[in-house]
Amino acid sequence: MGKKGHGKTAGKGKVLAKDVNITISTSKLSRQKRNELNQIVDKLLKVSSNFQTVPNAAKEWERHLEIRKLLEQVDQVEQGMKVTPEAESARAARLEQLLQWMVAQGADVGGVRPAQFAGCGWGLQAQRDLAPGELVVAVPRRLMLTSEQVQHSVLGSLLVKDAMLQHMPHVALALLLLVEKFSPESFWEPYIRALPTTYSTVLYFTTQELQELKGSPSFEPALKHCRNIARQYAYFSKLFQNTSDPASELLRDVFTYDEYR
Repeated sequence: MGKKGHGKTAGKGKVLAKDVNITISTSKLSRQKRNELNQIVDKLLKVSSNFQTVPNAAKEWERHLEIRKLLEQVDQVEQGMKVTPEAESARAARLEQLLQWMVAQGADVGGVRPAQFAGCGWGLQAQRDLAPGELVVAVPRRLMLTSEQVQHSVLGSLLVKDAMLQHMPHVALALLLLVEKFSPESFWEPYIRALPTTYSTVLYFTTQELQELKGSPSFEPALKHCRNIARQYAYFSKLFQNTSDPASELLRDVFTYDEYR
């Protein structure tokens, strides 16, 4: 995984990994700002780790507001660490590059192409009539970024020591995605560049939008999810600052809440 040679399939009309290479640059926080952030993260970890023994929506909402306030402080300090996202208007070109990269690496995309659907966002649109049962898309397993690859990445040494990574493969996969994003000449760069910059999950909801869930079965699970992600962010932020291993060295100065959520 991640070998430079993987992106060198030549051919007319094919996009190579090196053809879409970009440089991601961030600013390292000053010692004063880092200390300020560490103090906020300590508070965030404490608040988000305080579990209720008995479910209580009112208490959970009160704690959510406290977590949100701390995350706003985190966001202010981390502004200097953030990567400026590419313009959303260029996403069509990035998706086309992704498709061409997939084909160059052995994927079969048949008669479909990326397309934007009103009110729904991006998806795949058939370019011809498709017969029932016809294969539409086939992706080689080696093009799939999975949790199985964590142990073979720079996260490997951290994986054997950290219980959260061992027992929560989706968390390990999220960190692997960040490792690849900030690794020079990552094999997965065309895929990572094609990802959205924002999502419609509850992690991106405003306070007002979350309040509108009150009284529904989704309200408490939404608050719990927000709390869990805040806790995971705080946990790994502290871990990367205090651990000497390849993954921590890579992510220490680029790991932000905005990148993780």
